[in-house]
Amino acid sequence: MNVRNFLLAASLAAASWAQAGLEFEQPVQNVSVKIEDGEIAARFAFKVTGNRPVKITDIRTFCSCVRAETADGKMEFQPGESGVIDTAFEVGGFEGELSKEVVVTTDDAAQAESRLVLKLSIPGLFQIAPAQLIWQVGEAAVAKTVNIKVLGEDPVVIKAAVPSREVMKTSIREISPGKEYEISVTPSSTEAKVLGLVRVETDSKFSRYQKRLVFFNITDKKPAAPAAVPGK
Repeated sequence: MNVRNFLLAASLAAASWAQAGLEFEQPVQNVSVKIEDGEIAARFAFKVTGNRPVKITDIRTFCSCVRAETADGKMEFQPGESGVIDTAFEVGGFEGELSKEVVVTTDDAAQAESRLVLKLSIPGLFQIAPAQLIWQVGEAAVAKTVNIKVLGEDPVVIKAAVPSREVMKTSIREISPGKEYEISVTPSSTEAKVLGLVRVETDSKFSRYQKRLVFFNITDKKPAAPAAVPGK
């Protein structure tokens, strides 16, 4: 073997030895959350590819609502060895469709990071419309209402609607027992700008649904003009 071929073979051997990485079976997972769920767990299984050990140097989440760690605390894995990243998502007050990401960093220069994604579908227990009540400064200080419907099968009673500002008074009207309510919010004056919220308290058996927020705003900003109709 001449020098050139020897160096090429040595280079290929070194490159082969340097190959490594984590191969995840399912790096993106879709998770459906039930109304009663307070926390959701998901497991991301992986295997070490290539022919050298891989060390996990960091596991990062980007929200305090997500925890992530290896199944047994182990951080270094041999070629061909399998492992699991265990994640837990605290549902809290989240609703709707959202994604949460976990980044796994290793000592492998060719594949330093692996991104794991939790795609969550979280049901709401209430339909609230509108989510914000708006008055213009100087307009009549009339009552405006929010309609709240209970979407679950079990009835839920709205016990209180507490405004964060004294300028606002609230009242609750039961439309359908345990199923539909109307909250009326009335400013004592609209002479000054005010921003705040109404804390809606319920008797839901699920703690994360026992409080909902409705926002109010007395503003001097004029509503945006409607978009022009094409052809007119």
